[in-house]
Amino acid sequence: MKKTGLLVIAFVSVTIAFYSCGNNAEEHKPKKIPKPGGTVAEAKMPIVEDAINHSSFSVKVIADSDIATGVYDVDADFGTNFGEGKFTMPKGAEDATPVIRKGDAPYTYIIGFRIAGDTTFYDYFQVSCSKSNTKMEYIKAYSF
Repeated sequence: MKKTGLLVIAFVSVTIAFYSCGNNAEEHKPKKIPKPGGTVAEAKMPIVEDAINHSSFSVKVIADSDIATGVYDVDADFGTNFGEGKFTMPKGAEDATPVIRKGDAPYTYIIGFRIAGDTTFYDYFQVSCSKSNTKMEYIKAYSF
């Protein structure tokens, strides 16, 4: 009887130790990766100087075919002008979802991201346009 009781206690102790080491189902859920070609984020604003044609400035973030490593395509339209580029999410944040917000300068959008459990918007990539050019550039670097 004593041996059976000790075996039960040993089994319960090992089970508790196993589950308390961070081996819960939450950590082992498969990461949700967007489907390649799908639009992940987009934003649009009118070009106020072009009231006749009602043109707009828009930016779309699209999942690239290499989305598993955090690569995204960027499409920018400024009236009839079109620009495209790519960016890669920072190491350790490949599975973070990009978010777009309006930048401080005219016709500028900032592409950033949020980490799960954190409300901070991390500025990362900037897209700005004018009548004559489209500019896309990394504005900050992160390490997670």
